[in-house]
Amino acid sequence: MTQKREKLTRLAIVGLIGAAAVLFLELSEDVWLKEGFTWDAPIMLWLHQWRTPWLDNLFVAITQSAGPWIVAGLIIVGIVLWQREERKTAVSLLASSAGSAALNALLKLFFARPRPAVFPPLTTESSYSFPSGHTMAAMAVYGLTAVLLWRRRRIGWAILAGLWVPLVALSRVYLGVHYPSDVLASLAVGTIWLILLMFLFTRNPAS
Repeated sequence: MTQKREKLTRLAIVGLIGAAAVLFLELSEDVWLKEGFTWDAPIMLWLHQWRTPWLDNLFVAITQSAGPWIVAGLIIVGIVLWQREERKTAVSLLASSAGSAALNALLKLFFARPRPAVFPPLTTESSYSFPSGHTMAAMAVYGLTAVLLWRRRRIGWAILAGLWVPLVALSRVYLGVHYPSDVLASLAVGTIWLILLMFLFTRNPAS
């Protein structure tokens, strides 16, 4: 029964990687060819119509949770985990964040997609748009944290960490600094990166 469950788990992981790869390739091909997406602007405008001051503040706070300050937080968490002899966990978290940032920077330079101009953005960004760096950072940090917490049977916290990833993605579109296709691409490539990293640091990085 255990072997059958492991086989099904492997198939599910392979299927998830395959689906994420297909999604990213489809999106990146259209971005590279500058074909655009008919659904990008309508989704952004639909979200924009719900704009209120309290939602503005909420989504700014959410987006900042995956911003540059996250590096300082990771360093502190890494030091604490290292002192607690949980070195694989510390290294995996730091590697996940650093690798994701490097990969995102390369992809941004490669595709060089301009930022959206659908409506005046609620925050200022100077880098390219595709894919979303904040979304990839959220996947690398909060996504991996969710997996680690789940394996430790911290189910509630794991769900909260997992749900934080799409919230960060949504905040980027709401604030007008990314197209929906940007964040979808980030979720796809971030999923692939996270799975590969987990295999790199053994099947149980929390051990």
